Amino acid sequence: MNKKFLKLYESWMRCTNRGGFEVSDIVKFKDNALKHDFIKKSSDEIVKFVKDLINDGCALRVKNITNTFPAVMGAGNTDDTGAGVMIEVCREIAPGRFEEAGVLVHPDMLARIDVYPNLTPVPDKFKRKEKINIKPKEVKDEEGEEVPFYSPKPGTRRSDVHGKMEAGDRSLNNVNVVIPSSPAKGHNDPASYTANYLP
Repeated sequence: MNKKFLKLYESWMRCTNRGGFEVSDIVKFKDNALKHDFIKKSSDEIVKFVKDLINDGCALRVKNITNTFPAVMGAGNTDDTGAGVMIEVCREIAPGRFEEAGVLVHPDMLARIDVYPNLTPVPDKFKRKEKINIKPKEVKDEEGEEVPFYSPKPGTRRSDVHGKMEAGDRSLNNVNVVIPSSPAKGHNDPASYTANYLP
């Protein structure tokens, strides 16, 4: 009897399959990165871009991993494995938002930063340098015009720009209001009209 099940073969990518890195890893350039042979053979534009990334202060992320002999389907293709890879590095300009422009560098120039299980650390360039100590202050009354929207008085009073009371309903009349209506033509009794479509 033939079995009606398909054989499923699964595999997954790890950093050990991709030169020690995975896409979206947090990385930093090693201290001797600018002395690497890759930099010596690179154009002035790439050297300038790498220097900008080193001195910028933003968190750096692995945007893509390119094989020396790339296969199709991008960085997640299991055929695209091996140690001969190039790493595309870009800035993380906001949490989870990568900069579009990146630069391909040799993996020996990078060091992987592992922050698991914590969140990505906030770069120092996005932190305030001055120390701010906010001391609590008592909220003044609306009449003092110190804090007009946080008055301790009930919020039923409103005034226009000239200080006069605004026109509006401020009380309930406790009276039913008759809504003008008329029955359907030829049906003074509402029950006879609804019986046509609600049997």
